[in-house]
Amino acid sequence: MKVLVTGAAGQVGCRLVRQLLDQNDEVRGTILAGDPARSRLDGLDIELREGDLTDFDYVVNAVKGVDAVIHTANLVGPHFELNNQINLQVTRACEVFADRLERYVYTSSSGVFPNNGENIPCAYHPVDEWHPKRPDSEYSMSKYFGEIMAERAARETGLRHSIVRPSHVLSETKILNQFSVARVVNTLKKSQSRPGTELHMPDGTELWHDIEAQAVSPNQPCSITDEDGRPWLYQPQDARDIAHCLVCALKSASALGESFNAGAPEPFPFPEGARLIAEKRGVDPLAVKVPLRYMYDHAIDKAKRLIAYSPQGDLKTMIESAFACEAGETDYTWD
Repeated sequence: MKVLVTGAAGQVGCRLVRQLLDQNDEVRGTILAGDPARSRLDGLDIELREGDLTDFDYVVNAVKGVDAVIHTANLVGPHFELNNQINLQVTRACEVFADRLERYVYTSSSGVFPNNGENIPCAYHPVDEWHPKRPDSEYSMSKYFGEIMAERAARETGLRHSIVRPSHVLSETKILNQFSVARVVNTLKKSQSRPGTELHMPDGTELWHDIEAQAVSPNQPCSITDEDGRPWLYQPQDARDIAHCLVCALKSASALGESFNAGAPEPFPFPEGARLIAEKRGVDPLAVKVPLRYMYDHAIDKAKRLIAYSPQGDLKTMIESAFACEAGETDYTWD
């Protein structure tokens, strides 16, 4: 199979390209002209097309002649108009070849729900594919509109499509910052400024002051639970596992016309993440109890059941991989 990967030098794209090559697929990739991340693809046997994904003619030429498209390209942050233009042109180009494309796999985000409760309360936990979609940022709105574009194209042209929704993409050393005092403090601050969220204190109590006062530093690992001893939960996803889920969505007949949540094998408890990092750093974690519980979860049963998604990035594995990257190794593939 010949597969086009948009954003081939990106955090997910460069890992996806390797997994496709490992399965003996032929890969064409789009990258920006002068892409600063191009070196991630050094030494790989792929066809690269430099250009602008908002240019319809460029995208049509990139899609022409491939059997499938996996669209990973996007700009994280407040780039609503630009991301929408990218999604629009990629979808339109796929429509041109809808009669021959075996699959269009669109990489969305768990932010379309969203699933963390910091900005808007979740309808229920764990957040599954049937959860109401209420995107609350420019980035997540652009991801949601990308889903709508793909679904419209399927209805109007018969485009065979699948949607994958990763939950907070992590690679290299990024997980090492996720169980820290700074992360806890910032999460509480953000939620307190938004009445009605899952971590909002209606009486105005600013819980982070005591945590900051007790902490040795903002980077200190934080072992946080609610007052009943239930741990805060966080379910991100290793970029290698996102690539794996995208390949599953590409290759499985059961993925046709479906959407799938993709995340870590299970939610990570903050106390366990803090303990593992603290042991590696040779420091003590800060133990904290608050009257609120944070649950950033993402149900992945559907992907596991229908398309054989089997993520390898459990908590211990991701932390060990991050420390290896800190020592100079790369994490493009699973060892």
